[in-house]
Amino acid sequence: MNKWTIVLITAGMLLVGCSDEAAEKSKAEEEEKPNETDQLKDDLSEEEAAKLPEYNIIRKQIGDGSYKIMIIANNEETRILHFLNAQGELQYKAVFVKETNRLKIINTKGDDIVFNQVIG
Repeated sequence: MNKWTIVLITAGMLLVGCSDEAAEKSKAEEEEKPNETDQLKDDLSEEEAAKLPEYNIIRKQIGDGSYKIMIIANNEETRILHFLNAQGELQYKAVFVKETNRLKIINTKGDDIVFNQVIG
């Protein structure tokens, strides 16, 4: 009887531990992809954007096309920018992780990663 109790308690603890880990991973993924209600959706002028540390690299990677720049998220950890064409279609997404200075630029039309490096 005692052996079965120990087996059941151990199995229960393993299940709880695994579900917490999966929940944390899911939460981390959700933080990277803000949902519609969390999005700031603020327009950013070229002058304001030029002040961002990642902006020059973004421009080198995506070209000097006339994009409307939207701030989707800007918090202590990350800044997410969307670059829309003249028709308002999302062309590029830039994710800047502030703590590590990692910049990731994604071409949303082909889901291609254009740039993914730590910047100075």
